[in-house]
Amino acid sequence: MCSSFYGGASFVTKIIKGMIATMNQNMHFVIVGAQRSGTTYLYEVLNEHPEICMSIPLRPEPKYFIGRSLSEVNIRDYFSSFFQHCDSLHTITGEKSTSYYELEESARLLSATLPDTKILFILRDPVKRALSNYFFSYNNGLEFRSLSDVFIKRKSIPAKYCKNISVNPFNYLERGRYVEFIEMYQKYFSLNQINVIIFEEFVDSLRSIQALYGYLGVDDCFIPETRALVVNASKKTVVVDAQIKNFLTNYYKPLKTRLENLLNKELNVWA
Repeated sequence: MCSSFYGGASFVTKIIKGMIATMNQNMHFVIVGAQRSGTTYLYEVLNEHPEICMSIPLRPEPKYFIGRSLSEVNIRDYFSSFFQHCDSLHTITGEKSTSYYELEESARLLSATLPDTKILFILRDPVKRALSNYFFSYNNGLEFRSLSDVFIKRKSIPAKYCKNISVNPFNYLERGRYVEFIEMYQKYFSLNQINVIIFEEFVDSLRSIQALYGYLGVDDCFIPETRALVVNASKKTVVVDAQIKNFLTNYYKPLKTRLENLLNKELNVWA
């Protein structure tokens, strides 16, 4: 066979991997967060589209642009490591790493190495997001404080806090300061590169999902079967009383107003 002249299957494999490593660098997007706001659902809806190739594995997330200096970022390695399954049928690649959301260095590295990347935020009612974040940590054995200890008394973080986690898992309140993280990314990416999705308006909304497909430049007539899928839901084991809910509502109220002004839209879906 002709391929044996060039070194057989191993040579062909190297060529294919080389093509993958350089493909779509100008057609790429990253789901940066926010945690507990439907990022896994968003990943699945995008991954189902035949023209979109999402990074694998889903877990653990790539987090490639964390803990590296600019000189240590190798884009060929990045694409060959997380997108080697992509082929010529895919026109755009995408990654989900929610730790990028609150790390300015990640925004800076992405901008410096993949300047045409589109940034996707998906945001959920911040009160519900904060509670979901708490219960997720609680149910996974990271959190031992009560809701009152966390949000009212503001007791210090558990002694068993895992130092090798990329971002503080206990930033329940701060992570809901959406407007500040969007403004941080606006320092490195143009407005048309940043797409802010509202969870409550997006889930199981074919119109919203297809609008996102259009934004990403793929067939916006595609209908994903995963649009009604519920993924990565937390199991609530603690009753949330009115004091906690009132505190969170008041905490996020001015931030919600700032976000509405930034997006130029009212967020009435957030009670």
